[in-house]
Amino acid sequence: MKQIAVRLKEIREAKGWTQDDLADAAGMNRVTIAKYESGRIEPKSASLSKLAAALEVTTDVLLGTEGEEMTQEEREIWKLREQVRRDPERHYLFSLARDANIDDVRQAVAIIDALKNTRR
Repeated sequence: MKQIAVRLKEIREAKGWTQDDLADAAGMNRVTIAKYESGRIEPKSASLSKLAAALEVTTDVLLGTEGEEMTQEEREIWKLREQVRRDPERHYLFSLARDANIDDVRQAVAIIDALKNTRR
């Protein structure tokens, strides 16, 4: 299933994660992640679920059964959401932004940044 290998790497990189980051988040080791991404082995159902949960996508997204490849806009949304998720001050915003469109996410990030700059 080369599709899983390609999608797994694409989503991981869109989040700005290394293989080690994904391995830590999914409770796996980096060598296993590398084998999945190279297509040398395929994740079993339980591992696929762990990967999807760690990447905050559905297993259908990893399997390629939900829609097409991620668009540039979707990649940008993932990157913005990851910025928000990793910043403790933005965490609440992240929980609200799960279903937001890209313009809403951009605006929210800009507002938070502006508020941070006024505190300095």
